[in-house]
Amino acid sequence: MLPVTVTGNIGRSVGSTFDLAPSVETMTQHNKSDTKETPRAARRKTGTYTIHDVANMAGVSSITVSRYFNSPDKVSAALRERLKEIVDSIGYVPSQVAGGLASGRGRVVCAVMQNIASTTFADLVKGMTDELQSSGLQLLLANAQYSKEQEEQAIRTFVGWHPSALILTRDDHTPASETILRGLNIPIVEAWGFVPQRPFHQVGFPHAEVGAVLAGHFLDQGCQRIQFVLPMASEDFRAKQRADGYASQMRKAGFKPDIQVATHADDFDVGEKWIESFAKAPKRSRPEAVIFSNDNMAAGAILHAPACGVALPRDCLMAGFGDAAISARLTPALTTVRPPRYQIGQHAARAILKLLNAEGENPADLVRDEFESELIVRESSRRR
Repeated sequence: MLPVTVTGNIGRSVGSTFDLAPSVETMTQHNKSDTKETPRAARRKTGTYTIHDVANMAGVSSITVSRYFNSPDKVSAALRERLKEIVDSIGYVPSQVAGGLASGRGRVVCAVMQNIASTTFADLVKGMTDELQSSGLQLLLANAQYSKEQEEQAIRTFVGWHPSALILTRDDHTPASETILRGLNIPIVEAWGFVPQRPFHQVGFPHAEVGAVLAGHFLDQGCQRIQFVLPMASEDFRAKQRADGYASQMRKAGFKPDIQVATHADDFDVGEKWIESFAKAPKRSRPEAVIFSNDNMAAGAILHAPACGVALPRDCLMAGFGDAAISARLTPALTTVRPPRYQIGQHAARAILKLLNAEGENPADLVRDEFESELIVRESSRRR
């Protein structure tokens, strides 16, 4: 069961490289005094330096410089500071391509988001970025826009860059993607949802349970006609999972599920059109409660309800998903489910780091981090 929080009307609830170019020419010396200064190298015509140049300037080996970039904690603080001064002064950037060719892996973790513009995935990314910040790994993102085919294209592109790991936000990949993923020898984490039988690491929560809990919330208040509204995006399979959970709970209670698919792409427009249709329907056939796939849909309905002569929650109970910032500020405040977005991103990156650090040891068991979402009960779903 999801933990429940009840509030009042306005409850507030971001490599090593092994270049083959020769070392830089003899460093310029202005005098032969004993004063120690950071050595300077003659500028290359191409404007680039190699890892060997940095090593020569610092008086260390190329391996030490590589360690500075890849495992900074294994380099002394004093040497880190000296290398940083040299790197900053010459503008040196390690070649990820060369490093990938030398080690078989680049110093990047690649992640495919379904909708990078949404608050949900923005919080996931922040969790990943914060966790990877001190590891020497960089996060590269792709936006699949809920498309399996675009996700497959992103996976193919990322794999060509020899990433250290992959984080994916869906688990129903194309057959071609599935074949590619099963042939990779890097950590692969499927985040956001939670499907235990999958062959890859899982960090997330079961979306079907969320749909069941929302349906149960209305059934417990005596509602029988409960509707679920899906987005127009046909590949938003997480929303479908929540709808499946709702439908299962309705059948278990002896009632027929009522799942509607939106005909507008904009979520706020979906809510507006829904409340207009609701207002025109005979009262006996109206749903007593509605579950929207996300909070923006519900917000569109709530904001437009007064213009349609609909009084909420008296005429219809309402809930959403995501706990968007606007949800607690609506009138009535919106009941919703709050998923642990940041924590899921953080734990997905943490699992990656753990798996990479376990390299050379016994194979680790599959990561299974299952989270709970929280039902936030507000005024929009309370029967007076």
